[in-house]
Amino acid sequence: MAQPNPNFGVAPQNGMGTAALVMGILQFVCIGTIGSILAVIFGKIGMNKADQGLANNRGVAKAGFILGIIGLALSAVGLIVWLIAFGVAMGQ
Repeated sequence: MAQPNPNFGVAPQNGMGTAALVMGILQFVCIGTIGSILAVIFGKIGMNKADQGLANNRGVAKAGFILGIIGLALSAVGLIVWLIAFGVAMGQ
């Protein structure tokens, strides 16, 4: 006899994936590096939930995760450029 599916009728837990994408977009507009960090964290949690079958928006979570990584990389490049410019300005 077949066992009933315990997940039948349960809504997917897509909140983390959606939050990752929102943070990944907002980091470029207004919230900066904090948004990048949150996008990476929320994206990883969202992808894990999708892998466990608890969510069905793995692509959205992955997009937020990737946007967060890009934002962190751009922040690092910006910091390096700023430090070089500051060092050059102080050397004169």
